[in-house]
Amino acid sequence: MINISWGTKIAVLYSSFVLMIGVMVYVCVNQQVDLVSDDYYERELAFQDKINEMNNANALSEKITHTISASEIQLQFPSLFKGQKVQGEIYFFRPSDKSKDFKSTINLNNNTQKIIALNNLYKGMYKLQINWTVTEKKYFSEEVIVIP
Repeated sequence: MINISWGTKIAVLYSSFVLMIGVMVYVCVNQQVDLVSDDYYERELAFQDKINEMNNANALSEKITHTISASEIQLQFPSLFKGQKVQGEIYFFRPSDKSKDFKSTINLNNNTQKIIALNNLYKGMYKLQINWTVTEKKYFSEEVIVIP
């Protein structure tokens, strides 16, 4: 059996600790950190406006519904918007990877529907955020969807 002195044991322990800290620092520095959005702080200041838009959407008698098929996602807007000009944006926010986010403008067909091809989206979870304006009244809706 090898007899190692206490000084050598302390040196090995200290060296191991320094090496472990060095590896942890290297891993932390190379970790990718994405904010929810690049203008996060500016958006936070305007959050009361977003709450008002959500209240407007919640006050509607019909809500936006979605149907996911094998090749597309169909968004059905409330029928009370039929014949009106609906402007806005649909944002598919992917919390796990910013590069997989997707935006689309709202161009409704005659049945107040918006159809989006799934080839623009990856499989997985998205936050579906819809901002729209009808006759200068703003609305906002958000829900979690899963693309199969």
